[in-house]
Amino acid sequence: MSPYLTSYFCSSVRLAKRVKIILLYSIIFSTNSVFAEESLKGPKDTQVSNSQPEGQIMKVVGSRNRANSEVDEETRKLLNIAGLDGDPLNAVFSMPGVVIAGGDYGGEPAIRGSSPDDNAYYIDFMPAGYVFHSFGTSIFNENLVQKFDLYPAGFGAQFGEATGGVVDVALRDPRNQEFSGTFDWSLLKTGIMVESGLSDNQAFYASYRKSLLHLFIPENEDDEGILFYSAPQSDDYQIKYQWLIGDDQKFTLSATGAGDNTRANISESSEEGRAEPEFIGDIYYDESFDSVGARWELFSDNGGYWSLAISKLKDTEILTYGDGQFIDQSYEENFFRGYYQKNWFKDHKLTLGIELRDFDFTYAFDIVPYFCTDHQRDCEAQRGDRIQDSTTLEQTTNALYISNNWKISKDVAVDFGIRGEYNDYTQEHIWMPRLAVDWYLSSDLSLNSKVGQYARFPDVDTAIRLLGNPNIKSPRADHFSVGVKYRFSPEWKGSVDIYRKNMTKLPLALQEDDPDYDIHYTNEVSGNAHGIEFLVEKELADNWYGWASISWSKSERTNDRTGETEEYYLDTPFILNAVANYELNERWNFGARLTVRSGQKYTPIVGLRTNEHHDGHYLPVYGELNSKELPIYQRLDIQAEYNYQLFGLDAAWTFALLNAIGHANVEGYYFAPDGNESLEEFVIAEEEGIGMFPSIGFKLHF
Repeated sequence: MSPYLTSYFCSSVRLAKRVKIILLYSIIFSTNSVFAEESLKGPKDTQVSNSQPEGQIMKVVGSRNRANSEVDEETRKLLNIAGLDGDPLNAVFSMPGVVIAGGDYGGEPAIRGSSPDDNAYYIDFMPAGYVFHSFGTSIFNENLVQKFDLYPAGFGAQFGEATGGVVDVALRDPRNQEFSGTFDWSLLKTGIMVESGLSDNQAFYASYRKSLLHLFIPENEDDEGILFYSAPQSDDYQIKYQWLIGDDQKFTLSATGAGDNTRANISESSEEGRAEPEFIGDIYYDESFDSVGARWELFSDNGGYWSLAISKLKDTEILTYGDGQFIDQSYEENFFRGYYQKNWFKDHKLTLGIELRDFDFTYAFDIVPYFCTDHQRDCEAQRGDRIQDSTTLEQTTNALYISNNWKISKDVAVDFGIRGEYNDYTQEHIWMPRLAVDWYLSSDLSLNSKVGQYARFPDVDTAIRLLGNPNIKSPRADHFSVGVKYRFSPEWKGSVDIYRKNMTKLPLALQEDDPDYDIHYTNEVSGNAHGIEFLVEKELADNWYGWASISWSKSERTNDRTGETEEYYLDTPFILNAVANYELNERWNFGARLTVRSGQKYTPIVGLRTNEHHDGHYLPVYGELNSKELPIYQRLDIQAEYNYQLFGLDAAWTFALLNAIGHANVEGYYFAPDGNESLEEFVIAEEEGIGMFPSIGFKLHF
């Protein structure tokens, strides 16, 4: 759900999680970029022919525009992380400084103390609608992800529209081979992928997956006051066609899409209905996006590399609930990117790029709004009067960027870039310089430092008329980081990173007693996040590999109008992640993943007050913002994979046990009305993450 929807339904987060719990526990089993400009030099493939007659010269043949059709080795390792069901993007939550905003039941990553809304997602270096389904899994078939890169801070001038982190997904190119494919099945989802060559220089693949939740959730049966008319379903697809034109050109067409929907009834007798009368009645949610794109690449004779890409994205969201309230929104984005890279003089690599992004946000709604942000003590206190509207927000962002990688000496390299953007809606010209320095002290030891400025378009719900402030400006951030990398041995290496992010012009939700309340939002929140991360990695040797990381951090927000500073709700001071994988033999592979982290911040409920809008109902009274901390989170996932031949085809079974130690991880506390509550007597209940949970999956290659 987009920020535009969530800001009005802060208190419905627990309802969404409860629905997920109902789904998950309804069944016993479940299943189981370096930068995506492809290094910009142009890929190289060298083939050695050893069939020449004796005494003749061996011929070496090079092809600069070969298909990048094989999965990156690091991504292969991510596919085997225990408890992820082969989903490489979910591995992002096992990386240093990353927490999942929605807990065990799904959500987007919060990276180094930033909000999930501060991140940008790219597929083959073009904007994505969303990359995680509502129930947490990514939208990608694991057989098609060549690699994905997480840039937690200090990323280069080629990336825009992000002040937090960047998740950059590269889907592999089609293999030019005979028709083949992969069938995946589990109790929660199934999918098929096919791939084939079309001629000597043309190939394609296509993938489609669909969730199977609806087969296990009884429809039209009441479950404690919640009745599903249509159980939650999701699906996704990827299609790619590629034509290698001669020795120096490549043309690619691609399409990606995903969808999530459900329909249910929230009754007055349900816990949710008693707590949130606003939601009583039928509730329907549907979100989907479709994206198509084309890319042309040229490897010129002078060593230069050209890339031109164009894409069109359409995302729609519909939410209806309660007494005729609804939000119907969609956005269309037309995107163009062109860049050129060339080795310049002896020690320089120059990149020039341009982006044109046209964005139309169309919305219609009839709602009771809540003027609120994620740094608010009580969204219910920010309730407005029911309003209706229908209009379109149009904005265009044009960007230019230039970067130069200069190898000053054999030991020192500097990458300097600057990105300039103009947005016609906020009427801002923003110049964002970025610098990275690498110093190689020896073959085993290196230092690096990064600094840069970043900006993104405001959350749409803070910028549209009636609900927001059309004059609001773009949030900004300054990133600083210093790191050390050291290789202890051929098998072991480690790193230390120290970082700081300074954030400005974040949105402040105004209150009724503010003199400018009628504009609802201003840019009067600032913040900072800082921390240190330790990472140790063991490369594959002696049949096993793995890594472990420890992060310490602090994230705060300041109300610039009042001067008050509080910890951010996603502040997670301590995070420990450990991953190990052991290859017993050709058939058996075992893995384990351990996560231990500090509990996130929360605002305690200290009492009740009468709900002035709904007689006989109560609302929580909250204490100081984010003044309490949840208990320590602990989770161990273990997994075994068995590979074998089925009718001469490669097949595999995967068996996993999630939260194998059965630790009760508290994800929050909520007011749980039972119909007998009063201002003096009421129940505060715990919201727990996933318990011990078995998983099984099957895969067949044909």
